[in-house]
Amino acid sequence: MDPDDILAAAAAIRPYLPDLLSEAAPTVDAQLAALLNQPLSPGLENRVLDCLAAHDASREWLYQFLQAKRPPDVERYYYPLAGQSTDPPSIPKYACSEGDYVWYRHSIAEPVPPCPTHHQPLILVEED
Repeated sequence: MDPDDILAAAAAIRPYLPDLLSEAAPTVDAQLAALLNQPLSPGLENRVLDCLAAHDASREWLYQFLQAKRPPDVERYYYPLAGQSTDPPSIPKYACSEGDYVWYRHSIAEPVPPCPTHHQPLILVEED
């Protein structure tokens, strides 16, 4: 596994934690925020993996993210027309400038939230 993909998954899972983990979400979110705000060091991705693997729901979400390189729920919002590509289109991705929080906008009606860690506006990220 690519360490960058693991750290990207950790930043991307944070908005999903309340739905995935209910009561444990605030604790796991705080742990991930602390890990993602540390300077890069050997083994950081392993500590992130340990945090996410401690719960079945976050472990499954992580597995699916690492397979597709996007949140698993992207497909839930995409229904291709007959005869068209079955690949879901990219959805707008917003990130904290500090790199510890990523949020995907599923609908134009959804207001872009601030970063819960740094309380600053999220920035639209241009996909490669």
